[in-house]
Amino acid sequence: MTSRAARFLAAICSCVSLLAFAAPASAAPASAYQQSGTLPGGALYVVRRDESSATAAVELWFRAPAPGYDLATPGIARLAIAAAAASAGDRGPSLSEAVTRAGGTLSISVYPDIAMIGASVPSWDLPNVLRTITASYFMPSISEAGYKVGLRDCAIAAAESQYDSVRTLQDALFARLFSSGAAHFPPIPSSTQDYSKISIEAVRAFASRAFRESNAVVVVAGAVDDGWQNSVRSSGNSRGGADAPIDSTVSGRGGDVTQGANVSGLGYAWTGPPISDTRAATALDFVADYLFDPDHGTLAAAARSGNTDAFVTGQFITLHNPGVLLVTVGGSGAAAQRAKIADAITALSTPIDGRTFDAARKAFEYHILSQIQTPQSRADNFGWYAAEGNATYAPGDRSGEYLRAAESLDPGYVAQIVRQYLQHPAIVELTPHAGSTS
Repeated sequence: MTSRAARFLAAICSCVSLLAFAAPASAAPASAYQQSGTLPGGALYVVRRDESSATAAVELWFRAPAPGYDLATPGIARLAIAAAAASAGDRGPSLSEAVTRAGGTLSISVYPDIAMIGASVPSWDLPNVLRTITASYFMPSISEAGYKVGLRDCAIAAAESQYDSVRTLQDALFARLFSSGAAHFPPIPSSTQDYSKISIEAVRAFASRAFRESNAVVVVAGAVDDGWQNSVRSSGNSRGGADAPIDSTVSGRGGDVTQGANVSGLGYAWTGPPISDTRAATALDFVADYLFDPDHGTLAAAARSGNTDAFVTGQFITLHNPGVLLVTVGGSGAAAQRAKIADAITALSTPIDGRTFDAARKAFEYHILSQIQTPQSRADNFGWYAAEGNATYAPGDRSGEYLRAAESLDPGYVAQIVRQYLQHPAIVELTPHAGSTS
């Protein structure tokens, strides 16, 4: 998942999915550099400094199953991370208060297998916010007041998700692709009743296990000084080490189903390569950009230009194992896109001509570069790939691994990957309940 992962992120987070490809170290500008390593308490960290930025972003990423370690408590990860952000303790104001005072923005994102808490703030407030965010999650203390704020925040997110067609389609498609495991369940349940069943004791137990320092990836991007580690409130306890990446069981089911909802829509999903197969994953990134990117994709553009209000969007979501190519269609003309999607995939199973491919690959690389420019998007990018188990594959990493994979693509290989992975999609059509709006 490139920074277009921000679109996946946006559909799942409470509020909501980087940087330019790194030049060799010898060619890097003096004002920018990247560091990575391990904190005393076991957290991995990635720092990307850019002195030209007036803002900074800090994010903590945790491997944590959204429905709980028992896979029987839908929404607990979302509630725990929100409650911790709202809980004040002996250390001072809550994280949400600290970010508000700094004039910044707080982000909470929960996926089936990982959770993120992040803040974007003016650079001069980074030390205080970094101190507060690490204290809040490396030594989590869920207060009664924070728990109640978290419940309220989650109830709002649950209500909103019922009317988000992309979110509803993603949840339905993942439930169909995966027969068991965290990915089978929605990261944000659509019913507020799911949250009311989760006790504060269960939230505290989950937070203690999931939000330990040794299970964290700390990402700092933007205007960062050399002494940033002095602001980290390390627990000093590396107990347990990092959890392994969380995979789910593929169902092997494709086929077409209709599901009632509060909104209408059409969705396609295919399981793809794991994050370790970087060339194949990049090939499906290219396919998603070429066909389905909402701003540039050929199929998305054709849908916009037709005599219809249909809109098409899609991306390859890079996961530990397996990744997922997800395509959603909305608008009253969605049904007419079925044949066009099938035809477009079939066409790419045969190599396209070299000139068209070269132009499309250059456009793809430009789109990646153009999407990874802000401190927050850089932090999103580095954190996602590190949490999914292949930090150096992140676009913008100084290793240049992603760019080399993109440059290695050719028409024949892309066609091979399309034939290998994009043959039997899961398809979900949402039909509005009586009285619902589409």
